[in-house]
Amino acid sequence: MQKSILYIGVLLLGLSACVTPKIHNALIADQESTKLALTSSEKKALALASNLEEKEGTIVSLQTQISELRNDSVQNGKSLVILQNKYDELSDAYDLLTSKNSRYMADKAKETKKLLEQLEEAQTELFAKEDELNKLSNSLDAKEQELKIAQEELEARSVRVTELETIINKKDSMVTALKQSISKALRGLEGEGLTIEQRNGKVYISLEEDLLFASGKYTVNSGGVAALNKLATALAPQKDLEILVEGHTDSIPLSGRGLVKDNWDLSVMRATNVVKVLTKNPSLNPLQLTAAGRAEFVPIASNKTKEGRGANRRIEMILSPNLDDLYNLLEE
Repeated sequence: MQKSILYIGVLLLGLSACVTPKIHNALIADQESTKLALTSSEKKALALASNLEEKEGTIVSLQTQISELRNDSVQNGKSLVILQNKYDELSDAYDLLTSKNSRYMADKAKETKKLLEQLEEAQTELFAKEDELNKLSNSLDAKEQELKIAQEELEARSVRVTELETIINKKDSMVTALKQSISKALRGLEGEGLTIEQRNGKVYISLEEDLLFASGKYTVNSGGVAALNKLATALAPQKDLEILVEGHTDSIPLSGRGLVKDNWDLSVMRATNVVKVLTKNPSLNPLQLTAAGRAEFVPIASNKTKEGRGANRRIEMILSPNLDDLYNLLEE
């Protein structure tokens, strides 16, 4: 650039020797203008050179960065490959887990559905049990009411049982006292054809034929009358007493004439005559006495022996307490 300027300057000097002043002045002006232009161009050139150097530095820096970026890119590419592999592995694992999770969710859905069905069944059963419990509760209330009524009835019955026991004990005491009274009145006859027993709440007096009658007869003899009078005296105070007089015979058939034709007639006539003797005591109420004949059909011993037949020919008196008050209590 400087060489060109010098060359132009020399040329202008050479030309100035052969040119007119006007031209010379014009050339000088052009030279000045050119110098100014050159100075501006040089400045621009310098600026451009400086800028170029700067750009070249930038280019070098960029090239360095590019190189580094390329190196980084290679490294990143390797890392990317590694990451891609890891991603693929994770993706496969995720797919596997997703598949397992889907199966798990499906299984859980089935299990949940089954549990819901079981829960619904349990709720249905629970409602049924609640209904049953309500029914049982109502039934229990009814049973409690019934039990209360039953307890009240039981208490009432307990009172009645106590009353019955009192009456029965009173009757038993009366029967015991009666037996003792009769035994005392007929003392000396027991063991001589007379037996007195207490059983089933009654007193049983058995008098053998020899104490009262002649063989085959139905009229009470004098010894029998004396014994029956003592018995009537003992029975007279017992107003609450029923007296059953039974006539019994042995099994030997009786062939008789007149009023007594067989053992039935004989047993009835003997019982009737005993009652007649007893009722001669004005203190003994005839309504308390009943006469009955049993013939040979209620033996107390074998009719195959003489002793047995003698024991079967007897008068039995069954003394029973009047149980009307007991029956009335039971009917209440």
